[in-house]
Amino acid sequence: MNERYSRQIRYNAFSEYGQEQLQKLHVMIMGVGALGSHSAEMLVRMGVGRLTVIDMDIVDESNLHRQATYDESDVAHMLPKVEALKAHLNLINSNVAITALNQELTTSNIEAILYEQQPDIVLDGMDHFEIRFLINEICYKCNVPWIYGAAVGSKGTVFGIDYQGPCLKCMLRVIPTTGESCSINGVLPPNVSQVANMQVSELIRWVAGDGFSQKIMTFDCFNLKFNTFNAENLKDTQCPICVHHNYELLNTQQKQSVEALCGDVFLFRLGTKIFELVDYLPLNVTKSNHFVKLANYGDYTMTIFKDGRTHVYGIEDHKQAETIYHQLLKAIK
Repeated sequence: MNERYSRQIRYNAFSEYGQEQLQKLHVMIMGVGALGSHSAEMLVRMGVGRLTVIDMDIVDESNLHRQATYDESDVAHMLPKVEALKAHLNLINSNVAITALNQELTTSNIEAILYEQQPDIVLDGMDHFEIRFLINEICYKCNVPWIYGAAVGSKGTVFGIDYQGPCLKCMLRVIPTTGESCSINGVLPPNVSQVANMQVSELIRWVAGDGFSQKIMTFDCFNLKFNTFNAENLKDTQCPICVHHNYELLNTQQKQSVEALCGDVFLFRLGTKIFELVDYLPLNVTKSNHFVKLANYGDYTMTIFKDGRTHVYGIEDHKQAETIYHQLLKAIK
């Protein structure tokens, strides 16, 4: 018996068989903020064979209270989450093969990423519903099971989605337009841990041969409530995704060039030239590294990523955002 993993192997329902299957497994985690970083750490400690982590953000000070492995040094060096996470996880278990993809997931690239990486299972670490509906579509199209997870405030939800029970579209016919998010509504660290723990628990069941529980799990870590619901009856026999294979989101074009984020932040998609030409633009760069640059543009502060995504802070409305976007685009050209 491998002494490193002996305590989990001794659990009869998991056993040597479960460990052997886990060490052959390729897990992809989409989003390595709070949920994804916790799940990644658990899986690496347990000895997963291969792990691919995808995220587009850098480590921020506001992440440190709830996101696993990241530290103040990562913040100071403006490291991408996937690079910082990979470095920390390699110190925990150097036997796990880890691939870090520092990029945004979109309708344009998600299919190519799955076909290139060929994961056995996907864990959801994202923070909004639209991308989860996209994950639902691509996982069904590629025949890859995935585990939904959400944590906001004190409440969390987990659900393993395969080819027997309902998919996300069965349960939620339209993409919710709720404005709930961690940045607006807050989130308690114990809630994050609970959701990540249950996502990995569903994965352990699946890899050991018992399959997903076919239950929707909900919890409230502040009011100390835990509920499970049988999901099988929620199957939609006319579901456009899991029954008719009509992948609406995958067939739509790339996201818009100007997109409102939480608060007074807007996302500009300006192309890679802005990162390459930043020193020749009317910007004052205050800090930079190989992955990201911080800059001022008049009264606005900006975070410019290597792939051309630019977060601009302090914008009041969409009209003002469009004006600034076109000013920058003109300067680049």
